[in-house]
Amino acid sequence: MSEISLNEADEAVLSYLEEGRGTAAFLSKKTRWSREYLTQRLIRLEEHDVVENLEDTGLYELSNDTD
Repeated sequence: MSEISLNEADEAVLSYLEEGRGTAAFLSKKTRWSREYLTQRLIRLEEHDVVENLEDTGLYELSNDTD
């Protein structure tokens, strides 16, 4: 995994994704952040190989990349 500074929203997203997969809309309902903001954060987390967008569907899971 490459270096990334996680914020509070990132930590919440990763906490939910530890339990399984999720979309920005789902994560927005579970947290206090908007779907739009979480979409931006998920894209950033994907750029750093922290999460994976499954076949570009908007459904995310934690990355299996262990670098």
